[in-house]
Amino acid sequence: MSQAGLDCITIAKENGSWEILDNVEELIIPEDLALELSIRENATEFFQSFSKSTKKMMLQWLVLAKRPETRQKRILEIAEAAEKKLKPKQF
Repeated sequence: MSQAGLDCITIAKENGSWEILDNVEELIIPEDLALELSIRENATEFFQSFSKSTKKMMLQWLVLAKRPETRQKRILEIAEAAEKKLKPKQF
């Protein structure tokens, strides 16, 4: 690998982007999403029934939110849809 590639890896490790999707790959549900799902009837069970690939897409969409407001909006969208036994529109 060239020095430029090694430099990119170093930068990614320093700014956190190297590991940002690790929990998504492990299908670890963030606490804030888990809480929102838990307060809605059958939402957790419905979310867990999704395929691994669907869960990964949703979790990635959540993790990659740049602003806290966007993350909260996405959490609500996922939880409200799961409560209705639906996927959010974009999925």
